[in-house]
Amino acid sequence: MLYTYFHNSAPMLKNTSFFKSRIAYCYLIGVMACSPLFVYAQAIITTLGTPIPLFNGADLGAFDHNKDRNGNANWLIINNEIQATQGHSLLVSRLSLPDFQLDFDYWASDSTQATVFFRCANPDAVNADTAYEVTLVNQSKDVGASSILLLNKVKQSKVANQWNHIRISAIGTDLSVTLNGVTHHVRDTRFSNGPLAINYISGELRVKNIFLTIPGRW
Repeated sequence: MLYTYFHNSAPMLKNTSFFKSRIAYCYLIGVMACSPLFVYAQAIITTLGTPIPLFNGADLGAFDHNKDRNGNANWLIINNEIQATQGHSLLVSRLSLPDFQLDFDYWASDSTQATVFFRCANPDAVNADTAYEVTLVNQSKDVGASSILLLNKVKQSKVANQWNHIRISAIGTDLSVTLNGVTHHVRDTRFSNGPLAINYISGELRVKNIFLTIPGRW
């Protein structure tokens, strides 16, 4: 890849500033590619609207899943999916950020209980008092999937035993959740920055195609 880059750039080598900037760019990529945090380093060079994969289908390197701190779920990686069927646990992203758009697909059984936290102000104590919490399943008669707890109550919809697509967006004080094409907006100022966390409580949960889009250059 680097050979192709320099070969195609040969006519521009007379431009010293251009060449030096590209050398620095390639050095950054080389250093980060040797690091387990490579996926987060991509955020540094991401331009507007470029999604960053938070799951590569092979490992949970983008997340902190320390069992002593974040629970004991039996996280499995099967068919490019993150799955859990026992225990309870948080997968906390290593990347912390203020504004973002998170997209992923998930499958939940009838007995599943699961949520997603974002802008976690205290990654060591993630709960509804320290972060925004989005429901992935219907929790009660008046709290459906895609509700942001303590802020709004979305009407229940069918989510069990099927694949669902959810998008969570946070830009400044504007928060929105889109579940299977239906969007709900709220405004709030409590939390401004922090990592994301997948919160598995019970039942069967399967998650795939996790992408993060950052608005503008990091």
